[in-house]
Amino acid sequence: MIGTLTIAEVCAILRIGDRTAYELCRTGRLGGAVKVGGQWRVDKAEFLKWFKAGGTTARPKKAARRR
Repeated sequence: MIGTLTIAEVCAILRIGDRTAYELCRTGRLGGAVKVGGQWRVDKAEFLKWFKAGGTTARPKKAARRR
C-alpha cells in the first residue's frame, strides 16, 4: 500500500521490538496507527508528524466511571 507502513517497518525505523510497537498501537500512542482487517497499518504522513513532534500524542481519555 502506498502511504502506509507495516508494524515491521515501524519497528525498523524506531528500532523497537514488535511487542512495543503493538502496545503503542493498542494504547493509541503511535501516530497514524489504525487496524485494518485485523492488521495494524500506520499512515506514513501521520507517523512522520508524530515522529517529528518527538513521539507525543494525546492519550485517549478514559471514560468517566459512574457510581
